[in-house]
Amino acid sequence: MESDLSWMVPIEVMLGSLNHGEVQACSISSVPDEIRDPNDDAYKPKLVSIGPLHRGTTRHLQLMEEPKWHYMREFLDRKGSQEQTRRSELRLRDCGMEILKMDKVIRASYGGNIELEPHEFAKIMIVDGCFLLELLIRLGSYMENKTNSTYSEDPILETEEKVFSVLNDITMLENQIPFIVLKKLYRKVFPNGTEIKDDHRVADIVRKAFGYPLMNSSGGAHILHLMHLSTIEQNQHGSKEVKKASKELVRCAARLKATGIMIQPGNNSSNLDNKLVDVFNFDINFNGKVLEIPVLHIKETTEVKWRNLIAWEQSRIWIRCKYTSYALFFQGLICCKHDIELLEENGVIVNESKKSKEDLLTLFRTICEGVEHMDSSYSELCVSLNEYKRAKPWRKWPIVTWHLCRVIFEIVVYYWKNWFTILIRDHVPTVWKLIGVLAAIVLLALTIAQTYYSAHSSH
Repeated sequence: MESDLSWMVPIEVMLGSLNHGEVQACSISSVPDEIRDPNDDAYKPKLVSIGPLHRGTTRHLQLMEEPKWHYMREFLDRKGSQEQTRRSELRLRDCGMEILKMDKVIRASYGGNIELEPHEFAKIMIVDGCFLLELLIRLGSYMENKTNSTYSEDPILETEEKVFSVLNDITMLENQIPFIVLKKLYRKVFPNGTEIKDDHRVADIVRKAFGYPLMNSSGGAHILHLMHLSTIEQNQHGSKEVKKASKELVRCAARLKATGIMIQPGNNSSNLDNKLVDVFNFDINFNGKVLEIPVLHIKETTEVKWRNLIAWEQSRIWIRCKYTSYALFFQGLICCKHDIELLEENGVIVNESKKSKEDLLTLFRTICEGVEHMDSSYSELCVSLNEYKRAKPWRKWPIVTWHLCRVIFEIVVYYWKNWFTILIRDHVPTVWKLIGVLAAIVLLALTIAQTYYSAHSSH
């Protein structure tokens, strides 16, 4: 009879987790195709997989399974004494028993659809959880020293390129494990007398690793949610209206300049000197003539973090969609490379990555594809910018005309490149086909000439 009711297990899992204070049901889910299509790589880990969704899906992820076990051993052996080393096996057993008891609520975080056997699922949580805690502790030290000399032989932190890659991987929505798992594992290795809901040590480790200010608050559903909590006040109820997503700003940067609005960088409070710190500042202000936008630093981790935070916002119905609204504001501000150049000249955008102007334009054009809701963070601001009128309107025409010429030129170049690429790819893949295409062009030209002269002779 039990086997006949096995299909009820996921439902029981979900219902059992609804009243669990430390777990959010369906908080780790697949990113919808509409959001991921513009840049699928932004949602798939390249160096390390966390949790069951991407485990072993590529050769690079499989190669990193062994270093995970070394990290796990280092975490369980922390404090270094021989007594602690001998006790690490007991710690491991305690972790296993604790995680196994939480099987149902952990599965609820994945929507109850994980079909792994309980012991195998618990093993993934323990290995990846211990690895992630050790990695975060090392990242915090790495951030403080701003050097990787200490970790020159570390398989994950040995090069700056790998550090950027792992920072990207552990911020992806599909590459998370429930925060309750990290807290339980940490408390088994470093026990204290506080209630688990009041234990903010793991949250502080995460904030330190990513350069966020420390605060006395919980960790949320997972690391990505903690990042959201660390940058946005979650007083959602009645403060910021949730509405259908749309591009509210209809004047791009060049047109704003043409109307007499001065665009300048605002003050950033984050640590901008550290290439690993990637914190967004949403404090955009307009005082009637000057538009102040905090500097947007495009770093190696910016696009992945931004896209996944938007995906997280779109996966919840109760969360403030600040990152989505911020992206839509920049989407309205930038319509061509001319706008990017203008914002870079004014110091609003600082491109610290290797992205070209074309890549940046693609980022701003596609970052909001597939989104369905936003908040009203910049609604009043956009209305003011859209309605602003210059005292001497004729002065804007030279700027607008030049901007339109740039836009038309970029469109022509864009389509010419696409047509040329299609021609080379589909019609001229070999030398013989190239000769055939050229012969066809010559034959077409001769046919046209023959027709013309025949008609001229008859006349």
